Amino acid sequence: MRFEVDSEDLLLLQTLTGIFNGKELEEHVLAVQNRANRIHNYPCIGLFVFTKFNIKLSPNYQQILSLIRTHQDAIFLDVGCCVGNALRKVVADGWPVENTIGNDLYKEFWDIGHELFKSTPESFPAGFIGGDIFDDAILAPPIAHPDDPNPDTVNLRDLTFLTPLRHRVSAIYVCNVFHLFNAGKQFELARRLASMLTRQPGSTIFGSHGVIPAQRSVTDVAPDSFHSAKSFANMWNEVFEVGSVEISWKTKVKPQRRLSVLGEWDIIWWSVTCI
Repeated sequence: MRFEVDSEDLLLLQTLTGIFNGKELEEHVLAVQNRANRIHNYPCIGLFVFTKFNIKLSPNYQQILSLIRTHQDAIFLDVGCCVGNALRKVVADGWPVENTIGNDLYKEFWDIGHELFKSTPESFPAGFIGGDIFDDAILAPPIAHPDDPNPDTVNLRDLTFLTPLRHRVSAIYVCNVFHLFNAGKQFELARRLASMLTRQPGSTIFGSHGVIPAQRSVTDVAPDSFHSAKSFANMWNEVFEVGSVEISWKTKVKPQRRLSVLGEWDIIWWSVTCI
């Protein structure tokens, strides 16, 4: 697989790394890729997705960015952030870096992000929490009637677990994560994400991942099976009160094949927005 990005992503990658020579940039990316593969050889590493800023392709990306104007001290959380490329993009597009935070199972990916983008925790002071979002020590289980969040501002760089973000986050981005789990675990993940979302109008959980193509979908999804786009969207009606959110999804123009338990699958962009 060759290293190749579109012109917009290339310009941002060059700006962030300070490397404008094409050959030098490719050598730098390949060196980082080799180190990332030693942490965990996810397909997105081999496909150079970690060098791209695909968050811009979300149909509601501009609406997400508008939250920094409509929500006071709006927090952006990237779950499964890998090297933090999505956070680099939203910060480049105006989101205050001190109000962004990433979470990933492997802290080493976050460290490699500093190497990739030639930054330091001081020059890019976003928060980061390493650990499994299903671990109650990282994020306490959702409760039926949570207290209102503490009105005091949270210093995201000081956090060591996600529970203090309960009902505080304006935008939660989750890309290429849900399809790692069966329907039962996806529901649990959705509930955990929802527990961190503020209920202000416009607050959004959004992302992209693989789903079973419509022609292979079934009406009743067993906990140990996988979702189609429609059943995934319907799942959120069990997470939020009916009528409290707007749920949307869009299949990419061409179905994409990936090596996974799903075989051939579709890729969807989706969002769940408080109304």
